[in-house]
Amino acid sequence: MKQHKAQSQSRGCIFMGALLFVFMLSAVVQASPFTAPKKLADYLYYMEYTDYVPDLATGEQVKTGFACSSVRNGNFYGRNLDLDYADVPEFAIKVAEKEGRYASIGMAADLTLKSHEVDRISEARLLALPNMTFDGINENGVAMNSNVVPVIDLDFATLLSTNYGKPRLHALAVVRYVLDHAKSAAHGVELLKNMDIYGGYGTWGIHWMLADEKETYIIECIDGELVARNDTDNIMTNFYVNYAPNTPYAKHIAKTGQTVAGKTYKGFPILTPHACGVERYAILKEHYAEGGKSAVGMAHLMERVKYTQMYEAATEPFWYTEYTEGNLTIANAPMDFKAAVQFGIDTYKLHDRNIQPNNFWQTWHTAVYDLTKRTLRLNIQEDYSRHYDFELD
Repeated sequence: MKQHKAQSQSRGCIFMGALLFVFMLSAVVQASPFTAPKKLADYLYYMEYTDYVPDLATGEQVKTGFACSSVRNGNFYGRNLDLDYADVPEFAIKVAEKEGRYASIGMAADLTLKSHEVDRISEARLLALPNMTFDGINENGVAMNSNVVPVIDLDFATLLSTNYGKPRLHALAVVRYVLDHAKSAAHGVELLKNMDIYGGYGTWGIHWMLADEKETYIIECIDGELVARNDTDNIMTNFYVNYAPNTPYAKHIAKTGQTVAGKTYKGFPILTPHACGVERYAILKEHYAEGGKSAVGMAHLMERVKYTQMYEAATEPFWYTEYTEGNLTIANAPMDFKAAVQFGIDTYKLHDRNIQPNNFWQTWHTAVYDLTKRTLRLNIQEDYSRHYDFELD
């Protein structure tokens, strides 16, 4: 009898212990500052954050650059993120507001994460994920994205500091910092001028497009100084837009044109030797009006510059400036690019995500932000037959 009673008490303790464990586990789950990654498609997940761990040094370990195009026209802000054909997923993330931080929605990625690793990714990596936001919009209608530029053509001091003595902010953390704190595009510029921005990828630096309903800025680090202008074409690819913009020479070449791989372009900013994305810029400029009509129109405009067109022989004009690197510059003749172009085409034909490094590149996503409605329309992996819609509310 005593033995039976002891067994009953023991079972009761075990049961109560199990209930306590379940309760504690439930509390931990409920307290998580983010939702579990929800798969929407191959290479696309969705998450919501009530909080994350800010890291102003994000980007110091990133070893790859990215090409990209962005345009703002009317209420619509379009952006293509172009990167190598890799087995890396992207995340559409919504970050909630809290004291000292505005709500936002945007696109982020951990560039070292493989698609099959998402289900077992650590909490620490997920908490850090919002720091690697490539583009987004906040509750105030402030939208921003980052592209690369050939800092090799300028003073490498640009990678070291823009405002010595101020709080340090890595170039890749800029988008997240502005989305969290900017009341307007102009306020975003003011915030960045009070930070010491540094960092890039080897011979590549970073520049940004920043917009709200009223105005659009192109922001660049040039020779150790942060330069922001709101009187550009509202187009940004991968060359400097703010390099000596109001000099007599700049006005001269805008009128007479610059020869790039045998073709003359008029009405452009000064193009430095390793300017990249000149042809994409020309396409976006020619069809610019298309992007101001609707989100669908902007998506179609961005589709015109999907990145795999650089491997299509029928692309006209051919995108030679995607190959400006090392000894190849905009001053070279088309025939000088032959070996580099052929290597790219041959790699593209293989269509193998496991070729690393030096794989071909594609557009990872096309994002269209509505600056008035604070929404995101998204195409991924160059699939323009379907899209995904996200709202900030």
